[in-house]
Amino acid sequence: MAEAVTETPLVARALDRVVSSRAGAIAISLSRFVVAAVFIVAALPKIVDPVGFAEDIANYEVFPFWSSNLIAGVVPMLELTAAIAILTGWKRRGAALLLGTLTVGFIALIASAIARDLNIDCGCFGQQTEAAKVGWPRLLEDIGLLALIMLASLRPRRGAPKPG
Repeated sequence: MAEAVTETPLVARALDRVVSSRAGAIAISLSRFVVAAVFIVAALPKIVDPVGFAEDIANYEVFPFWSSNLIAGVVPMLELTAAIAILTGWKRRGAALLLGTLTVGFIALIASAIARDLNIDCGCFGQQTEAAKVGWPRLLEDIGLLALIMLASLRPRRGAPKPG
């Protein structure tokens, strides 16, 4: 009778080495800080100017008109709450899941706008004087942000020395 193969997959072993190392612990801590900073900086102007953010949402032409104000009120509060949670480590994985889900939604919205050749501001950081236009650079930034969120969701192994 053949024995069951219990070898750990290569990716799992590599990930285990990363989260068990000092460099991995530092990378995870830095990613938590960067992700939190991005979402806090993104949320605050939208909280201050929900009407402007509702206009940005309406410009994507994918949501019913009546929902723009609701989305403009809820999304920035979710961003801010999850950013604080991921920064402090409180409910880190849940916060990362929420931020990751929001980011996947943002990626879909940007891809939709690119596909329909809409010439609009992304609204990512509220209505700024020089707001970023929707396009491939913004899409790639969000994909990179999603990778950081995934890293921030990890917790260094107990045997790893704490950074700092």
